[in-house]
Amino acid sequence: MSTEALVLALTAVIRPTSAAAVFAMLSTPRPQRLLVAYLVAGLGFSLTVGTLVVVLLGGLQSTRASSAVRPLLDLVLGTSAVGCAAGAWVGWLPRSRPRGSAEPDSWLRRRLTDMSPSGAAAAGVLTHLPGLVYLAALNAIAAGAGGTASGVLQVVVYNGIWFSLAIWALVLSVYRPTVSREFLERVISWIREHQRVITIVFFGVLGGYLVVVGVLGLVGDAS
Repeated sequence: MSTEALVLALTAVIRPTSAAAVFAMLSTPRPQRLLVAYLVAGLGFSLTVGTLVVVLLGGLQSTRASSAVRPLLDLVLGTSAVGCAAGAWVGWLPRSRPRGSAEPDSWLRRRLTDMSPSGAAAAGVLTHLPGLVYLAALNAIAAGAGGTASGVLQVVVYNGIWFSLAIWALVLSVYRPTVSREFLERVISWIREHQRVITIVFFGVLGGYLVVVGVLGLVGDAS
């Protein structure tokens, strides 16, 4: 698997929205059926989108006339990430919840409390919509894959890592339900307390890296 895609996958394991959704489902009397629906729908959607994008990008990058596809996409994604970091820096993020509070945001809690498996399935899709990190990983996969089969396999591995928190929660909800809920409670509390710093550092580093890679790629193509 592409090293760049692997690193990006690891950074996406614990995200505020998906962690809050999993936490809310673990708080229900029967979390297993909700987590299964969440995983099936989320993975199905994400794998479909990822496969289509990798196949499309792979086709574009295989032509000589489109050799600048990856660096251009890296440059666009990198600039967007830097913009997110700048937005967090000037205070565009919503205020964090009080320290020690690990409850999901109200909109998510309303949808996950006593919800049906179909509602959990919708949450699985909504909390895993393709973002900057996923698109950057797909771009790296498409550029480094040795063919369609290799690219699709890497998409599967990426999504396995991306959804590992929900998979882990599902397993522990059967054998150690209290442990899984307590762990997520601590994680969400820490994320909310340091949300602004995490956002600035993460998107700043990611954006800077992608901009540099994109510029170097364009310069290499022009020379």
